[in-house]
Amino acid sequence: MTALITPKYPTLRLLTNDDIIDYVPAAGASSPVAKASARYCFVSTISVVEALRDVGWFPIDARQSNPRLVSRQGFQQHLIRFAHKHPTGLNDERVDLILWNSHDLGSAFKLFAGVWRFVCGNGLMVGSELMNFRHKHIGFDMEALLGSALKIANHAGVVAQQINEMKAIDMSPDEQGIYAMAAHTLVYRDQAEQAPVTPDDLLQTRRYDDSQDQLWSTFNVVQENIIKGGLHGVKVNEAGQRRKVMTRPIKALDRSVQLNQALWVLTEGMAAIKRGADPQTVLAGVLAKKTR
Repeated sequence: MTALITPKYPTLRLLTNDDIIDYVPAAGASSPVAKASARYCFVSTISVVEALRDVGWFPIDARQSNPRLVSRQGFQQHLIRFAHKHPTGLNDERVDLILWNSHDLGSAFKLFAGVWRFVCGNGLMVGSELMNFRHKHIGFDMEALLGSALKIANHAGVVAQQINEMKAIDMSPDEQGIYAMAAHTLVYRDQAEQAPVTPDDLLQTRRYDDSQDQLWSTFNVVQENIIKGGLHGVKVNEAGQRRKVMTRPIKALDRSVQLNQALWVLTEGMAAIKRGADPQTVLAGVLAKKTR
C-alpha cells in the first residue's frame, strides 16, 4: 500500500521502510549507542513501524533531532507520525499516532496522540495522560506497546469529542488575552519580560478561517504562532538597545513536543474554567504539569 484513501481526508502518501530510513537514518539503527548496558533491550524503530502497520497505523511523516555530540549521530531522538486506516468522525482534523524513540539511551519508546489540521497543515499533539504511553527499553514488551496503540485508536473518539467541545466554547477578548498570557509564560517562563513578542502578538491570525472567537481557534492561532514562528518583535539588550527581530520556528523535536503537549493541557484547562473550575487552581496546575 502506497496511499491511504478515505472519505474523511485527502489521499495520504504512506512511507515505506526505505523512505523512513532515508528521512530519519536513526530509525534504521541496528544497535544502540556503544555505551548501552547489557540490560538495555535494543528494539529497532523499523520493527515497531512494521508491527504498527499490522494493526492499522500507517507512517506518513518522519523527523529526527540534530544531536550536539557526533557520537549520538545515527542514534538520536526521532519521531514518526502515523494515520489510522479508520479515521475518526472529524471533517477538518485527523487524529494521528506519534511514535517517539531514540537509541542513544536518552529516551524510552513513547506513543501519544496527535491531531492534524487540514486547513493549515499543522500538527498538534495531545497532552492528556489518557493518550500518552511510555515503554522503557529495559524489559521492553512489544505486545504492551501495541496495546497502547490500540488504546489510542479506541480513544480517538474522545479526542474528537474534546475538539468539538472546544469549537463550541466562545471566548471573549479578555479570555483570549488570559489564554495568550498563559501560553506566553509556557514558552518564555521566567524570561517573559524580556521576550521579543507580547501575549497579544500570539493572537495574530494567519488566515480568515482562524478569525473566530472559539477556544479551538484561539488554541490553533497561538500554537501555530509559537511553533512556526515568523512573528515580528523587538529584542532589547542589556544596554537598553532595541532591534527588530522575527521569532524563529521551534525546530528542536523535544521542545516542539513539550510545547505542543503543554498547550493542549492549557486548552483543556481553559475549557474547564469555562465550565466553572477555579481559574487560579487550573492555571497553576497547567504551568506545573510535566508533559512527555
